[in-house]
Amino acid sequence: MNVYTVENLTKTYGEGGAKVTALNGVNLSVPENKFVAILGASGSGKSTLLNMLGCMDKPTGGTVRFYDTDITALSKRQMTAFRGGNIGFVFQSYNLLPDLTALENTEFSTELAGLPRKEAEKALEAVGLSGRMNHYPAELSGGEQQRVSIARAIAKNPKVLLCDEPTGALDFHTGVMVLEALVRIRREKHTSILLITHNQEIAKIADMVISLRSGEIVSVTENESPLAPSEVTW
Repeated sequence: MNVYTVENLTKTYGEGGAKVTALNGVNLSVPENKFVAILGASGSGKSTLLNMLGCMDKPTGGTVRFYDTDITALSKRQMTAFRGGNIGFVFQSYNLLPDLTALENTEFSTELAGLPRKEAEKALEAVGLSGRMNHYPAELSGGEQQRVSIARAIAKNPKVLLCDEPTGALDFHTGVMVLEALVRIRREKHTSILLITHNQEIAKIADMVISLRSGEIVSVTENESPLAPSEVTW
């Protein structure tokens, strides 16, 4: 079963001579419970595609189906509700609230979803931070802060986790720990993961690699034997 089915997706900005085409007729099927890397240089359309998949923006044309739901047909209010119940996000910036502990930052997500406190605790345990729950962001390393942001995203038990350059601000060793946390979540929680990266080495850990250039898909390949995060270098 596909978590996403994308048909003839286009996105343009501006008009006339200022018109910019960010996505140009993208067609794509993403099987559920896979680790998918979306690979491309800056300006290739990666973030625009992720915004469409994540109900953050509407396309100019085409459709995006999330399982059986045409999310491009939803109103803005419906998109917000759908996003909150089904999709988790991890960005390059951690976006943690500095006056809240790791647990309190994670509980912010579960409270919005109407879930019990234990789900926040379980999420932090899943990313290896069971001993750091009561620490504030300033007391955590960059990698730990990013893992808190992952815990916050998965605490509401989303069907899919969308990650936009989650290791972009981290050194290699810390980045590997974050990638290991993502791989473990995919394996243990059966969460579909789509990760944007410009780094071809990171793409080697994915089950599927989607390559974008100038708003178009240039290749979709499957890794028969994805590498473990500890096996890649960049």
